[in-house]
Amino acid sequence: MSVLTIENLEKKYGKKQALCGISCEFKTGINALLGPNGAGKTTIMNCISGVIPKTGGNVLLDGEDVFKMGEKYREKLSYQFQSQPFYPSYTAHDFLHFAALLKGMKKDKIEDEITRVLSLVNLTENINDKIKSFSGGMKQRLAIAQTILNSPEILIFDEPSAGLDPFEREQFKRIMMKMKEKSIIIISTHIVSDIDTICDSLVILNKGSVVANDSPDNLCKKIEGLVWDIPKEEIKLMDYDKIYFEDINSKTISKSKPTPNAKNSAPTLNDLYFCGQLDSKVFSDMGGDIK
Repeated sequence: MSVLTIENLEKKYGKKQALCGISCEFKTGINALLGPNGAGKTTIMNCISGVIPKTGGNVLLDGEDVFKMGEKYREKLSYQFQSQPFYPSYTAHDFLHFAALLKGMKKDKIEDEITRVLSLVNLTENINDKIKSFSGGMKQRLAIAQTILNSPEILIFDEPSAGLDPFEREQFKRIMMKMKEKSIIIISTHIVSDIDTICDSLVILNKGSVVANDSPDNLCKKIEGLVWDIPKEEIKLMDYDKIYFEDINSKTISKSKPTPNAKNSAPTLNDLYFCGQLDSKVFSDMGGDIK
């Protein structure tokens, strides 16, 4: 099992502190970065991939400084950006063939690999269509295909479900489950359903800091007794800013019973997310970052 270790990672933009000494580990399997817009998710991924320079801290792959590894590290890594650039006049085949050459794939393996990844993202019939004719969701699927091309050891996805319909989101999860045994997969999202049933490790971020970091099961145990279902007729008794909605339920985070007929609910990852955003003291009261 490989381990990508982040030690006291800092990033400043002028006087603004975007990352405040982030420390965590990403192991072989599916690792999720969860947090609101502006929490620092994209900045972390840009720093660990070398897209932007870090201000401080270390990034290690199995104990070796990734930036000293140079090309050896970059060969192991593939990154899907939040806004993936394309050549509009290229076909899907042209784009993936170009990406395969950049990745150093052997020429006799390229065509079979293009066929494989396009099939996984349901774009086989569009192999010779120009990208400028693609919808937003099709472009997003093509970006996923490019990222998984040649099955890299380290896969980084920034908001991979943007523009995907519910079926395509589920297909993305299936692809990740197939690749998790051999790859370190890092998925950044603020959409809990992207990772709720598939992630092995979860890092919750807020304002450039780690709020919580552990397996989903362990984190959910930490907030048992704090999650409440609020009956519809009692919602008006609550501060609306403290309520969130999950499926058909109205919920809140509270250390005490918030309304007369509120009932405790088994915690979900969605509840973990709102714990970190509605009441950051929930985690800090447990002793700071949960490891």
